[in-house]
Amino acid sequence: MDNRKISVADFVFQIDGESMLDYIDRSGAFRDFLTDAEPDFFVHSDIAEADITSSCAYLNRKPAYEISFEGIDCSFGKIGEQVYFDMKSPDKTATLVLLWNPGDSYVRCSAGRYSPSMVRFGLWMALNMLCITRNCAAIHSSVNVCGGVAAMFLGESGTGKSTHTRLLRERFPDMFLLNDDSPFVRVTDDGRVMVYGSPWSGKTPCYRQEAYPLKAMIRLSQAPYNKITHLSPLQAIGALLPSAPPAFSYVEETADAVCSFVSDTVSAADFYHLECLPDTAAAELTFKTVFSDDRA
Repeated sequence: MDNRKISVADFVFQIDGESMLDYIDRSGAFRDFLTDAEPDFFVHSDIAEADITSSCAYLNRKPAYEISFEGIDCSFGKIGEQVYFDMKSPDKTATLVLLWNPGDSYVRCSAGRYSPSMVRFGLWMALNMLCITRNCAAIHSSVNVCGGVAAMFLGESGTGKSTHTRLLRERFPDMFLLNDDSPFVRVTDDGRVMVYGSPWSGKTPCYRQEAYPLKAMIRLSQAPYNKITHLSPLQAIGALLPSAPPAFSYVEETADAVCSFVSDTVSAADFYHLECLPDTAAAELTFKTVFSDDRA
C-alpha cells in the first residue's frame, strides 16, 4: 500500500489513504517533514466510510465534545472502549472518522474523498491522539526563537499572539518565528521540554523542521498598560491547559494524559502572564524579562 512518512516532534508517522496522501503531496507544508525513517506510529485509512457510519457501535457513540469550523461539524468521544473523532462535511455527504484505542501505536481512519480542510484537521487530531500518551502535544501558540531557545505565546484567538511575536522580531532582528499556530511540545525522557515546528502554522506559512529548548511560556491578555507577572505552578497549569487540544479534556483516557503532559511541562519551564498593548514597549518588556539573560 502506498504511504508517506512524516517526522514531527522526533516521532515518525506512517500515513496511508488516498485523501491523506493527496493532501500531503499537494501541500508544501509537509515538504521538509517527509522522511524514510522507521515509523513509530501509523495512521491507517482502512475503514469503509459507509460501514463505520452505519454500524450500531457508531450510531450509539457517546459524544463528549463538539465543535464546528468552516461549516464542518466535529465531535469527539467514546465508542465502547475506543476514542473516536469525526467530521461531517458542510453538505453532510461525507464523514471522516478516526478510531483509536488509547495507548495503541495506530489510529484507524475511514477511507473516502475528503476536503483539504477535513484532512488537515483530521490528520492533526490523529497525530495528537498518538502523541499525547508519549508526553507530547500540539499547543495553540505563536513561537519565537532567540539565542537558541524558544518562547511560546499563548492566548485565545484574537488576543494578539501573532502581533506580539511580530513586534518582537521587528525590534530584535536576531529573533525568528518557529511556528505561528500549532507547534508541538514534547517532554523528553530526561525531563527537558522541546518545542518543534510543524506542518500546521495557521494563516502564516512557517513550516520549519527545527526544535529548540523551551525557555518560557507567556500567556497574553489585552490591557491599556504593559505588565508581566511570573506565574506560580498552579497558575501556570491554568495558563497552559486551555491551549492544549481542547477535546482531550473531555474523555478520561486523554484527560489523564493531558494532565501528565501539562504538569511535566510546568515543572520544567518559566511561565508568565503578559498584560499588554500592541506596541514596541510591550515587546521590549518581554525581551528584558524572558531573553535578556541569554543575550548577555
